[in-house]
Amino acid sequence: MARLSKEKRDKLILVAMGTIAIVAGLWYGVIKTRKQAWQDIQGRRVKAVDKLDKARRVISSGVQSESVMAVATNQLKTVEETMATGDLFTWSYRFLDQAKAGYDVNFVDVGRPGRGDVGTLAQFPYEAAIFTVRGDAYYHDFGRFLADYENRHPYFRVQNLTLSPGVEGAGGTDGAGESKLSFKLDFVCLIKPNQ
Repeated sequence: MARLSKEKRDKLILVAMGTIAIVAGLWYGVIKTRKQAWQDIQGRRVKAVDKLDKARRVISSGVQSESVMAVATNQLKTVEETMATGDLFTWSYRFLDQAKAGYDVNFVDVGRPGRGDVGTLAQFPYEAAIFTVRGDAYYHDFGRFLADYENRHPYFRVQNLTLSPGVEGAGGTDGAGESKLSFKLDFVCLIKPNQ
């Protein structure tokens, strides 16, 4: 190629520098900002899709939650049917008659039930009926009675259990020479709340 004159060469350099400046200006001013805007839009789209998926999962779990809630409500109604209601003294006698059916356990004295706090959870909606029972029974009969009671009534409890050998003449012995035990315990039963 022929040599360019100094004037033409300077013009060519200026045109090349101007072209480079315009291309750089377009790149940084238009293309890069558009690319950044597109990435922002893509990020918002991904977040919106995630939010939509979470909403769909919540809606689908809502149906499951309603069925779980219905089952739990039925279970609670079943449990509340066994709770103390009305006159606690009358209820405690009926309860003990039902509890000792089929067991060789003798209740000698039943104390008047008192109301107390269950003391398990904050804002627990139930109160407790606490009544003391004294009686006598053979060791194995009392053990079976107590085990079956706790298995049949998982929401009630026995506390302050005291066992002592039976008093001569009161407890007696069976044919094998085993004597009865005297026991004293507190039954703690939940009271159905007024609705």
